[in-house]
Amino acid sequence: MAFETLHVVATLGSILTWIIVFRKISPAFFGSRFKAYGELSVERKILVDDYFMAGLHAAITAILSWYAYTCTELPADGVWFNSPVVRVISAVYLGYIMADVVILLQNPQLATKAFIAHHVTSLFTAYIGASYPAMPYYANISYMMEISNPTVNLRTILKELGYGTSNYYVWNGAAMLVTFFFSRVLLTAIATFNLFKVMWFHNAFHQLPFQVSLCYIFGCGLFNVLNYYWFSKICKGFVKHVWGKKPQ
Repeated sequence: MAFETLHVVATLGSILTWIIVFRKISPAFFGSRFKAYGELSVERKILVDDYFMAGLHAAITAILSWYAYTCTELPADGVWFNSPVVRVISAVYLGYIMADVVILLQNPQLATKAFIAHHVTSLFTAYIGASYPAMPYYANISYMMEISNPTVNLRTILKELGYGTSNYYVWNGAAMLVTFFFSRVLLTAIATFNLFKVMWFHNAFHQLPFQVSLCYIFGCGLFNVLNYYWFSKICKGFVKHVWGKKPQ
């Protein structure tokens, strides 16, 4: 299997769109509405612009993936199963990750080990998701997790703009805790259980090309580790806020 013309166009269009959002739309939006943005250093402005781009992309991806989940057929045991919607979402997601990699290479201060691991894996899994009509339920689950990301990104933006002690920040943190648990802990636990069932009971899974089965096994393992790590940090922050001290 390989990219079709539609997927190439979707990927290239996505790259261009998110570069424009980062370089033009975000600076114009925050520069015209928030005085604090203009007082930030160049590096902090870049951070706000990158998180704005990430949050906007996450919102769009979440809407598309939840539409695919609720309004199209995505069987959890569909090993060889073509979902045109999920393949297009994968291509768009691939373009976003490629755009963000370019930004990270130009601004290495934004990169952390966790983000590098996340982006490298996302490039691989998004490419597989767009190229192969296989395992669309599991590809789509990874995009459904994006529903938590707008609050994650907004948290940093609020802090950078001087709203780190505001009610907006507190309520956003509560929303982040709820959406993160629902989409990245509970939902992925269900998906992981379903993946184990497919691996155990469906011979078709073992007939998948190596790179496809590796994508979903390795991707599931890595994203679960990252999700649980990030969720533990969110919980520690919540406990610290409620009780005013770090948990023992």
